[in-house]
Amino acid sequence: MKEGNQSVNSQINDIFTFIDAHREEYIKELINFISIESTASQKNEREKARVFIEKQLQKTDLPSHRLKVNKGNDLLTSEKQGLKQKTVLFYNHYDVVEAGDPSKWDSGKPFALTEKGDFLYGRGISDNKGPLLSRIQAIRAILSVTGTLPVTIKYLFEGDEESGSPSMMDYVENHPALFREACKADICFWENGRRQGNGGPWARYGVRGNCSFDISVKTATKDVHGRMGSIVPSASWRLIWALASLQSPDGKIKIKGFYDNIETPTEYELKILRGFPYNEEFEKEKLGLAHFVNHVSGLELKKQMYFTPTMSICGLESGQMYIKPRGIVPHDAHARLSCYLVANQDPNRIATLLQEHFKKIGFSDIKVDYLDGTFPVKTSMEIPETACLEKAALLAYNKPLVKEITQLGAGPAIALRRVIPDLKIIGIGPGNTNSNHHSPNENLKVDDYIRSMKFIVAFLYEYSNQSLKEDDLH
Repeated sequence: MKEGNQSVNSQINDIFTFIDAHREEYIKELINFISIESTASQKNEREKARVFIEKQLQKTDLPSHRLKVNKGNDLLTSEKQGLKQKTVLFYNHYDVVEAGDPSKWDSGKPFALTEKGDFLYGRGISDNKGPLLSRIQAIRAILSVTGTLPVTIKYLFEGDEESGSPSMMDYVENHPALFREACKADICFWENGRRQGNGGPWARYGVRGNCSFDISVKTATKDVHGRMGSIVPSASWRLIWALASLQSPDGKIKIKGFYDNIETPTEYELKILRGFPYNEEFEKEKLGLAHFVNHVSGLELKKQMYFTPTMSICGLESGQMYIKPRGIVPHDAHARLSCYLVANQDPNRIATLLQEHFKKIGFSDIKVDYLDGTFPVKTSMEIPETACLEKAALLAYNKPLVKEITQLGAGPAIALRRVIPDLKIIGIGPGNTNSNHHSPNENLKVDDYIRSMKFIVAFLYEYSNQSLKEDDLH
């Protein structure tokens, strides 16, 4: 145990030294975690992942509790009191998406962690097992060096985030008071953040919402020969015409009411956007683009990225494609639509508007199946905790904090906001701008993994010592 009068910076440095000394141990633990194939299709593997986390908590002298779900995956929580009453919640998930074709991975083994150069590769290493484990290891380092925590910490882990978090949503609906008690905190660090190159860490002030739909139409009971195309209605054409009504060539979504209540950026947010690092030329080259939509660039490009909702056709299916021509008139056609939403948009309302749109323009035969949706969650950047994050970034990275308007991806953050309306939700973590989430060769940089632990340590101590007065606002 360190002496009580030891300076905060000295304490932090001792913990940093401990983290560096245990680097190999942390990587070995990560190897074991990645090897568990905790995909949606592997129930037993998700259970193994839960048990692995419970053992890691036990190793860190942290309790673990399972919140029983009626149907689905139990939630995992943990709590340990600190010297100050301030409470920090860490949210993560241990399920991962399918690895896909192993041949598209350089290693050929997506669930065998591979180290190549400065990077670690494996399914789930960035989304979301690496961030999850690093947050337990960071707390273990603090307890190993000091024996106490500067603030109270809590954990919330779930096992079906990649499937829309049905278990957590079920628990919130049926046990809101218990969920609130388990998760009540002053601030929540969401699943992950990122770092660009060798810059400072990113803090992402919120999570976008989303909704997805299956769109289908059936015009007959079976396909017919193409010679009948002049008299038998084509499902493929019918679907194409319906989809074409949704969005204009300039990218504007034509559903009445779709853009209602969307916020415009404040002057402070515009200031953040102007300074936000986005390498347009690199991104275009990486994606093989001649230009972005409507040739936008600079500030307008960033505004469009963070304040404009999207609608994408993710897939189309009708008839059959053969090596040789086969003339048919398809009797059914299907499409998958996905929308990413911004602050104040309601996915349930979007679903209603979509159905009404088709009816109003004469496509009442188009069937709309609402698959799932999450609400966007926004956190103000002008909060006292930002000052702590800025100081922590300098201590852990020797680089300034990068503030991002929101995470561009979606997530179930609304589950927390429904029971804790004033909860501040911010994404931080070891990811990078090319971590390849959901893609082959998912990766983390080794140095980012280690520094993300130090970032957490530094924040907790800065947060413990912050007065939270108005003059701390940035």
